[in-house]
Amino acid sequence: MARTDIAVRGMTCRSCEVRVGRAVRAVPGVRSVDVSATTGRVRVVTDADADRRATTDAVQAAVVAAGYSLGQDSRAWVSRDARVWRDVALATVAVLGVAALARAAGVEDVSARLGALGTSGSLALVVLLGVAAGLSTCMALVGGLVLAVSSRHAQQHPEATTARRLRPHVAFNVGRVVGFGVLGALLGAVGSAVRMSGGTVALLTLVVSLAMVAVGLQLTGVSPRLARGSLALPAGLAARLGLEGRAEARYSDARAAAVGAASFLLPCGFTQTVQLYALATGSPLRAGAVMALFALGTVPGLLGIGGLTSLARGGASPRFFRVAGVVVLAFAAVNVGGAVTVLAPGLGRAGDSADVAGGAAGAVSANVTVEDGVQVLRTTQVVDGYEPQVATVLAGVPLRWEIDSTVPSCASALYAPALGTGSAPVLLQPGVTVLELPAPEEGRLDYSCAMGMYTGTVHVVEAP
Repeated sequence: MARTDIAVRGMTCRSCEVRVGRAVRAVPGVRSVDVSATTGRVRVVTDADADRRATTDAVQAAVVAAGYSLGQDSRAWVSRDARVWRDVALATVAVLGVAALARAAGVEDVSARLGALGTSGSLALVVLLGVAAGLSTCMALVGGLVLAVSSRHAQQHPEATTARRLRPHVAFNVGRVVGFGVLGALLGAVGSAVRMSGGTVALLTLVVSLAMVAVGLQLTGVSPRLARGSLALPAGLAARLGLEGRAEARYSDARAAAVGAASFLLPCGFTQTVQLYALATGSPLRAGAVMALFALGTVPGLLGIGGLTSLARGGASPRFFRVAGVVVLAFAAVNVGGAVTVLAPGLGRAGDSADVAGGAAGAVSANVTVEDGVQVLRTTQVVDGYEPQVATVLAGVPLRWEIDSTVPSCASALYAPALGTGSAPVLLQPGVTVLELPAPEEGRLDYSCAMGMYTGTVHVVEAP
């Protein structure tokens, strides 16, 4: 037997390895084939009595016929393949279009109406609250994770049946439902000690988003060098997330389930509202049931976005994975923007006097009154933020903040440490929540929801 190594350009994933291996094995005289997208090489073992030169020529022709080229990959930072950039550009336009249509169709309003039904506390209606979360901005983080995990599985198993392609979705959602139930029971048992500060949650979001960026870039193929694993999260962290950034990383049902369970810790106004309700039950059994049923309600939305990977078949799969990569990157961008808003309030927003709702120095905004030496700031929390978004109060005067929550949404988790609400988000319940706050100092105070999606500003001016 004779062994020959052939350098091949353009292989980036397990699907490429399968395609090249299948083509080479069909060549007469080939006994075995070992294909590595990581090294960019194909090792061929041929029969001892075969014409080595003729067999090598036939193998090279098979590689080219499979859609790849011969030679050592340059490992360029930026792909020169026009097909890659065409698909990425079209996918970007499509993602922006779908986002615009969803906003115009009032998807967030639909989720709000479903969410309002789920606030009565009935276990059946908690499922509706989960359905609402599956249609809201909460999908930006959790939906991106399940799409990244399922896309990795589809890449590594290009010949899998439809039933097998559903495995990562089943594993993720089973892990999510079970994890929510177990952690919900723990929440009911030990109380508020389980809750993390808003800053800690934002840092966790950034870490998860970096993992999503690594997977998204790999799926798009816009950077061959990154796709080969020259840029990756630390191995231990990536393994725990189930989103290893290296091309040779393997999918695992256990890791997919673990990622689903860990999504309990990710920021979402709906999730945190239900967590508060579970905490208030005082019963580990009921708290676990509440959280598990809520997670069950999110399953349809997650299956809808993650199940798209089951459509990736044959020659169309590289194009599909590029589209999936763009979607994952879009989710990651939304999450990074929200986390930065939480960690650096007011960053990128104008701070000049034009923002001050009161106008002249010493004048408060229309939603502020002074009663018995205390100024009362009245804000309404709606489905897509806070109204009015900008207010003006006086410095040195104790502040009472009355927030009327009209509908449960991501905005229901209020993060306002600059105003003295503490490091953990305040979970707004339907009706008016009253916060007694210390007298603010002159300046600008920014606040947001726990995910950083919706923001508001309080300007503090010198008292007359």
